[in-house]
Formats: sequence, C-alpha cells, structure tokens
Amino acid sequence: MKRWHWLMPVIAFLIATICLSGYFFSEHNRTNSAMEAFQKGETAALKGEFKEARKYFEEALALRSQFPAATENMKLVNSAIEINERLHIATKHQEGQEFSKSFEQIEKAEGILSTYSGKVADSIEKDIKNIRMNVNVAEISYEMKGKSTLEELEPILIKAEKLDIKEADEIADEIRNRIAEIAFAQANDLLTDHQFTAALASVKKGLYHKPKNEKLINLKSTIQNEQAAFEKAEQKRYEQALIAAAEEKEHNLNDALEVISIKAEFNDLGDLVVKGSVKSKATVPITLASISYSLVDKKKRVYDENEVYIYPDVLYPDEKGTFEYTHYLIDKELDVEFNEANWYLQ
Repeated sequence: MKRWHWLMPVIAFLIATICLSGYFFSEHNRTNSAMEAFQKGETAALKGEFKEARKYFEEALALRSQFPAATENMKLVNSAIEINERLHIATKHQEGQEFSKSFEQIEKAEGILSTYSGKVADSIEKDIKNIRMNVNVAEISYEMKGKSTLEELEPILIKAEKLDIKEADEIADEIRNRIAEIAFAQANDLLTDHQFTAALASVKKGLYHKPKNEKLINLKSTIQNEQAAFEKAEQKRYEQALIAAAEEKEHNLNDALEVISIKAEFNDLGDLVVKGSVKSKATVPITLASISYSLVDKKKRVYDENEVYIYPDVLYPDEKGTFEYTHYLIDKELDVEFNEANWYLQ
C-alpha cells in the first residue's frame, strides 16, 4: 500500500490535465466554428444575402455569446433587411407614379444606413443610390408627358441634366429635340406676324439647347433677312408697284414658286407633321419664300390654317427648297390643302 501511495497525486494530476485539455480543445473547436459561421455571414452579407447572413451570425453568437463583431454585424444585417423592404416599397410607389412616397421610403432607408460604415454599408448605399436614380428617371419621364411649351420643358431638362446616367442623358436629348421643334414652331408663328424680336428670342432659346439644329439656324437667318426686307419694303413698295408691269417681273412676282409636293402625316410621337418641297421658276433669286396651307377634315371643313417658311432662305432659278411644320396635340386624321405661296425677289 505504501508503494502506491505516492502515485495518487500523479494520477490525479494526469486526470485533471486530461479534463482541462478536453475542455480547452472543445472551447477551441467552438471558437473555430463560431469564426467560420461569422466569416460565412460576412460573405453572404457582401453578396446582399442578408437573411442568409443573419442565420450565420445567429449561429456564431450561439457558439460564442460574447462575440462583439457578430453582434454588430447582426444589427447591420437586420437594418439591411429593413432597408431592402423599404426600397421594395419605394419601387412599388414608383410603379404607381407616387414619386413623393417613393422618395420618402428612400430617405428613411438612408437614415437607417447613416450609422453604419464598411464594405457592406457601401454596397447597400450603392443600391439605395440606384433606386433613387431609377425613381428620378421615372419621375422625369412622367413629367414630360403632355408638355408642349418651352416654359414647361426647360425645368424638366435641368432636372434630367443633373442625373449623370445614360437613361437620363437619353431623356435630356429627347427634351432638347422637343424644345428645338417647339422653338421653331413658335418662332415661325411670330415671324408670320412680323414679331421679329420675339421670333429671334425663341430661335435663340432653341439654339441654346440644340446649337447645331439646322432648321433653327436657317430660320434665324430667315428672320433677320425678313426683318431687313420688311423695313425696306415700306420704302420700296411704290417703286415695286411701278415696275410690276414688266413681263419678266410679272412672272417672277406671280409664278416664281411651284409646289412639288405637300403632305401631312403623324410622326412617332403622335404629332402631325406637314412637309413638302417647292421649286423656283423665277429668273432671279427669290428669298423669304413661304407657303400657306389649310388642314381639313374628311368633310372638307377647315380645322386650322398656317404659313411656313421654306429653307434654304434663298432659292436660285430651278433650285428646290423644302418646308416642314409640326402641329402638336392633334388627335384626328386631317388632309392638307395648299393655299398660296409668298416670296421676295432679290
């Protein structure tokens, strides 16, 4: 018995060592498992799989309750899930053209995210920005509908130009084209009434948004020449009446312009476009040529009358010219009938 008595402490020590080793091994495995679940959660969160990430962080916390990083990431993914729900609601409001409600949800999502930082937060912020941009583009497209004046379209154009994305650029270009067409039509109407200053102002506004628009450039030249000719016409009217008896002059004054074609058809935007071509039969150059026409329905009742200028603004003998005018907000089939042509002789 005395021989084994000294072995008892040794045996007890070995047993305690084995138990402690088992405990530490078990704890080490729990820690590794918790870290593995945490890393899977981070990977899922970076992919935007927030509900999946939440399961991994819950698993990590179940293994290691004192895991501050997992606790913080759990808060982040819960916030991310709420943010995604709000962005989904924002998209639904956008589809229903309730843009103010959509922006309200986006702002709430931004408020939730404002307390977070890091790669996951950056990814969520990018998603929020994309949704906001989509809503902005949808709102601009909606606001464009039915707008037919420069005053209505210019604020929408400014809003579109502030959005630095392809979709907004396409909308902005469409608005610029529409502004150019409206400016042309407006200036043409003012020119018909000899309101030269207002006509030039309208052309300049159109050229500001569409500097290379050939129709506006030609119309600007036409307005300037028409203004100069109109001012001189008062002084030369008596002189022109005296020389009108000459045969060649008579021809040039009365038969200088031949209408080759004139037609009215709807464009892709649903606007009625009147266009055609003419030919000079004069023996001298003619300038500031215009034609007037009537839009009539199937019963030959006059729906509207208009005068449009021909470009180029100077036509030489046997040279051809063209004209085009867009009528907005017309929703029925109409025919076009030529009334008369007017021009000046150089």
